[in-house]
Amino acid sequence: MVNSEIILEYAALTGIGIMTISLVFPMLRLFRGPSLFDRVVALDQVAGIIIGIIFCEMIYSQNIMLLDVVLAVALLLVFSSMIVTRYLLKKQKDD
Repeated sequence: MVNSEIILEYAALTGIGIMTISLVFPMLRLFRGPSLFDRVVALDQVAGIIIGIIFCEMIYSQNIMLLDVVLAVALLLVFSSMIVTRYLLKKQKDD
């Protein structure tokens, strides 16, 4: 019987690899996006993927302290998205 911790480690490593590869397309949209709204959405996607990578690293290294980092980054992501969206909508109304 295979140890479940080994399977969990391989799953975390696989998740890190897949999410690292999936960073390519949002990064392209971030740098080449036609509008500022596209760039904001791409930045949110990149931040979400980074949160997933940190979470998988937490599972792989069995370091529960990284959960605080994940929660703090997720909280900052939510508030920063609201602030940027509010600014862009206000700017659009003024134009």
